Amino acid sequence: MEMIKTDKGKKRKELLTDAGFLLVSGFLFGMAYNMFLVPGEIFIGGAGGLATVLNLLYGLPTGTMMLVINVPLVLLFLHFYGFRASVKGIIGIVVSSVFVDLTSLIGLFSPAFPNPEENSLLYAIFGGITIGAAVGLMFARGYTTGGSDLAALLLKIKFASLPTAKLILVLDAAVVIFSAAVTGSYVSIFFSFIAILLSSAALEFVSGGFDHTRLAFIFSENYALIANALTEKLERGVTILDGTGWYTKESRKVILCVVKKNEIYTLKALVKSLDPDAFMILGEATETIGEGFKEGVGDVSIEPRRRGKGTDKKPKR
Repeated sequence: MEMIKTDKGKKRKELLTDAGFLLVSGFLFGMAYNMFLVPGEIFIGGAGGLATVLNLLYGLPTGTMMLVINVPLVLLFLHFYGFRASVKGIIGIVVSSVFVDLTSLIGLFSPAFPNPEENSLLYAIFGGITIGAAVGLMFARGYTTGGSDLAALLLKIKFASLPTAKLILVLDAAVVIFSAAVTGSYVSIFFSFIAILLSSAALEFVSGGFDHTRLAFIFSENYALIANALTEKLERGVTILDGTGWYTKESRKVILCVVKKNEIYTLKALVKSLDPDAFMILGEATETIGEGFKEGVGDVSIEPRRRGKGTDKKPKR
């Protein structure tokens, strides 16, 4: 009975933490678009960039347009990747879209600087950093915000050999150039790319580092249970290593697992839910080459999660 109460308490704490991160991230989204990106005509790429164009040309609500643009992408993602892989993305898209419009309606944020044409660089700098921090907070808890990320993953299904990172860059660049052409603000291309670079750096910093993957060593008596959970729920491959405690001279099993940076929170929560006493070592992997990560030098690959990927054999689904 006491264990059940403890589990409920942990779940409640996790939900409250998630809610807090989403709340702060939502306000940062509202600040980024209403104070910097829209008034400064900065097109950040993806659904947000297209939504900014629709707002500038037709006065349509930016957040609502972000949501509408993401709907077909989400439906396709659900079809190919399943609900479990999509649920946090759906939540992230809804929260970011709602807060952009909500903060605009109540007048919480107004243009940060006068004369946008003369302060484009300031709009790009602050807009890029703010939107990057907003997305980074969501990434830190395993949420995503759709747009170019979803589009790139969907394109990977058809064009598996194309690097995901380059696909996202091309999609964002296409949105920026298209947006500038439609609005006639060609000078905004330069400032938009500055904003994109700064947002990427801020995202990486806030979400926990500048590398792409994390390396986890897990020590637990319940290693079999944890290994099964990692392959079935997190859908990552694992390797079981043989180790010996130097002090006790006892043999023990060690779990080795490599995950992406936005999966590390899920891994920690999963392990602790199965063994509160588990000992974990989490480190940064400078480079990870293999199925589910880099297919080769300079080629980052993410594929539909229909089977485990990682350091050992492919788990059967």
